Amino acid sequence: MGQKFYTLLTQQGAALLANATALGIPLKLSKMAVGDANGNPTTPDASQTKLVHEVYQAPLNSLNTDEKNPNQIIAELVIPENQGGWFINEIGLYDKDDNLVAVGNCPATYKPKLSEGSGRTQVIRMIIVVDNVNAVALKIDPSVVLATRQYVDDLITSKIVNHEKTTNHPNATTTSKGFVQLNSATDSTIENQAATPKAVRDTYEYARFSDIKAQSAYDHASAAHKRIDPIADKFHCDLYESRIYSEDKRFCLLIRNDGLAAGYNVNENKVMWYFQKDGALNAKISVSNIFDLENFIGDKTIPVGIPQPWPSNNLPSGWLECNGSAFDKKQFPKLAAAYSQGFLPDLRGEFIRGWDNFRGVDPERELLSWETDAIRNIYGEFKTAANPEYASGVFNTIPANTRHIRSSLDPNNATIVFNASSVVPVAHENRPRNIAFMYIVKAE
Repeated sequence: MGQKFYTLLTQQGAALLANATALGIPLKLSKMAVGDANGNPTTPDASQTKLVHEVYQAPLNSLNTDEKNPNQIIAELVIPENQGGWFINEIGLYDKDDNLVAVGNCPATYKPKLSEGSGRTQVIRMIIVVDNVNAVALKIDPSVVLATRQYVDDLITSKIVNHEKTTNHPNATTTSKGFVQLNSATDSTIENQAATPKAVRDTYEYARFSDIKAQSAYDHASAAHKRIDPIADKFHCDLYESRIYSEDKRFCLLIRNDGLAAGYNVNENKVMWYFQKDGALNAKISVSNIFDLENFIGDKTIPVGIPQPWPSNNLPSGWLECNGSAFDKKQFPKLAAAYSQGFLPDLRGEFIRGWDNFRGVDPERELLSWETDAIRNIYGEFKTAANPEYASGVFNTIPANTRHIRSSLDPNNATIVFNASSVVPVAHENRPRNIAFMYIVKAE
């Protein structure tokens, strides 16, 4: 059996490659596209200048030569999870001027998208054989590169190998990086050694107890003429308490050995807030101070389930299209709370109307129910067929001698015709003036 799936240079691509070789100016490959070939198997044709039916095109993710065969160039395209809904039957490689350089076919592969409930990232690789690999510029735009697992694995391996081969590691100084020796002494003056955690802890404990003694003397001296706050007194326990002061000494953090902690205002001699032993916070602190941040953010964001108009067919992360499709209620529990049936409303080409809720303007409607189109009755009148000059509104007069009048009509009388387009604009549907957006819904 002959080879069924393969890649070949187009006539246009071969000419561009030959020209690049002759002039010494590398051919710049920059984009790749995939197509569904209108749902049919396809055979690559060197005379092609475009795919049979392109469905997606994007900049290359990587472009390099095959390590085992230097005459083979491997181009890679990554299709993100929010793109799809079509089969892939054909692949095309383009240069920076949108010339189709190479074309190939592949087994029919369906690419789902996230809104269908089975989104995945798809990697497409295309291999082309060239006589002169130097005639192709193996460079891509780093701003569009998505690191694949293979790329990360290769990068880590190369870094480890390079590190193992490197033996020139200089000693660190105060002006350059390098190896450094650790030192646990608390009174050392050496500048090319680093302090161990033990040295840092010993220094901190020394400073802490010195500060405790000084603060204790200050507290006993000022206690006679300062009001003692009841909560502040609860925290006071002499040498069993640590204090960290602000730079201006106006505030300090009290930490007791039994686990209690508090923010203390030295000037007013009172506790501003404190954590209890069970971890609960006892304080009145605004949301702007980050406490209760989750509720603060929730009050200022759109709740899950509200349809929103979106000006693009590329969905933002965490959103689904309102296209009538089902969704996983376990994966999106908040969305399921809004749409308990597990289906999103199909808002493609539809208008949203406010629920009547017993007002009587649009009665007997349930939430999320669909309503067909309708118009109010159109009315017109005329006196008699013998006196057509009295016709009005949507009625018009067709003279008796008009050619398309059938012979069965009385040739001596005019015909009155109902024609709404003489009064209002007409189309295949009833609609107001509008602008098309894609309705999407926040899913999480």
